[in-house]
Amino acid sequence: MKPRVQPCGAGGLLLDVSSGPFSLPAQRRLWALVGEAGPLLRWECLRSVVLGVNNLLVMFDPLRTHPQALALELLQAWKSARPSKESGRMIEVPVVYDTSRDSELEGVARHAGLGVDEVIRLHTSATYHVACIGSVPGFAYLVGLPSGLSTPRHTTPRPRIARGTVAIGGAQTGVIPMDMPSGWHALGATKLDMFDPSRARPCLLAPGDQIRFIARDARR
Repeated sequence: MKPRVQPCGAGGLLLDVSSGPFSLPAQRRLWALVGEAGPLLRWECLRSVVLGVNNLLVMFDPLRTHPQALALELLQAWKSARPSKESGRMIEVPVVYDTSRDSELEGVARHAGLGVDEVIRLHTSATYHVACIGSVPGFAYLVGLPSGLSTPRHTTPRPRIARGTVAIGGAQTGVIPMDMPSGWHALGATKLDMFDPSRARPCLLAPGDQIRFIARDARR
């Protein structure tokens, strides 16, 4: 994989390390860059660092830092990074899958050419990794979805999808942390609270955590 650094406005650089499908080894190297012992969090020239899926956005003061020099430093840091060996927590997420007639789960099954029970079996058979937290507070981008379940997002996002909805969007799956608009396909729901600002650790999940979905009695 050959990393690329692209400008994002006057005060941002995007380090893109993707070369096609998601790469877990590449994501582990990004985790190493931004972890507690990672070098980037010690760079005083940076205003913020935002971890993405096989990419990393760094924000800086363009009046104090030359973007070309920073881009070279960023590439060097990537070259020197070693994949993080730290394993996150393993968290089980109980899900009540919606098998009612004309549910979005049925739509995912039709798209995949599978039965509803087989979709549930595949979705619960995988171990997912939290690549990053983004979009809204507490929303974890989970990678590891079986390729047969990949489903394009709705052309027109729905104005509201309920908190706790377990859904598929493209080649990723995740849990909706709050009532919000979404183009993802709902499979079911969990009672686990992904985000609570009153907790000492507001986000339930963190990059590097591993997730397994556990099927409970389906909603029919």
